[in-house]
Amino acid sequence: MKMGYSMTEKRKGFLFRYSDIRFRLMDIACAGFLGSIGFLLIFFHKTVDSWPRYVLIHAVLVFAILELVRIGEKNPQNKILWFLRTFYPIAIFLFGWSEVGTIVRMFFGSLWFTAPSIAMDKFLFGVHPSIWCQQFTNPMLDEIFGFFYASYYLFLPSVVLVLYIKGKRNETLAVFSFLSVTLLSNYFLFYLLPALSPSMADSLAHLHTKTYTGYFFMRIILAIQSNAGVAGGAFPSSHISEVFVLALVALRYEKKLGHVLLPVTFGVAVSAVYLGYHHAVDPIFGFVWGAICYVVTLKLLKARNEDPLST
Repeated sequence: MKMGYSMTEKRKGFLFRYSDIRFRLMDIACAGFLGSIGFLLIFFHKTVDSWPRYVLIHAVLVFAILELVRIGEKNPQNKILWFLRTFYPIAIFLFGWSEVGTIVRMFFGSLWFTAPSIAMDKFLFGVHPSIWCQQFTNPMLDEIFGFFYASYYLFLPSVVLVLYIKGKRNETLAVFSFLSVTLLSNYFLFYLLPALSPSMADSLAHLHTKTYTGYFFMRIILAIQSNAGVAGGAFPSSHISEVFVLALVALRYEKKLGHVLLPVTFGVAVSAVYLGYHHAVDPIFGFVWGAICYVVTLKLLKARNEDPLST
């Protein structure tokens, strides 16, 4: 009588647990990102305190994703489970952003790309754009750019909730695939090209002589930045990559909404520089990276039969 299972049998049993589950591109991107960062921390952790804790957290999150997808796919008629199965990437995006400031130095031990970012700005524009913009600061203009920067936080809910409420399940899942590939690859670039924003860079700090005021929207932005800003996640701008991709996706799946969002993306980009949260090259390359991710993701979705307009 067999009293136990060998390690090989246990592995086979574990894999069999997910063998008939449909993992979408967003699931692969989320689990792949968490797994790769956790794995790399085993080898690149000299500047990361309590690195085993991060490795464990990443492993737990990967397993949680596998289980959530498994349960959700087996019970698509359960609205609560399917909602969680659809929207869980938001938690991964927030988690990935929150740990950037802590482990972004894992590869190089420094924020080495700050100086090149500043140099590129000076080379392209002849000035430091975020510093140059300070000559125009006044409460009304600050409020206008505060409004544009605050609009960033409306892009994601406006796209996914409109699609989800309309019952466009596959379109909603496709949106999260676009976002997962875009944001999580952008986060990985932070680890390769860690850079401080103008407001955080020591070499520019003494040049920031103006205080942004404004009214309602500017106060919201200042409150968010004081609590959610991280050091090292400036290049390329993940905010711009995200809003640009969301605008393009909206044009594909909800055209009228896309026509509203697309021009606003440029307001978000300019406001990020005006308010000193990004060097000018950050949103420029944010647009470039967003465009690349959109094209690549669309090809992958079509190949996997996950693009609703191609199936």
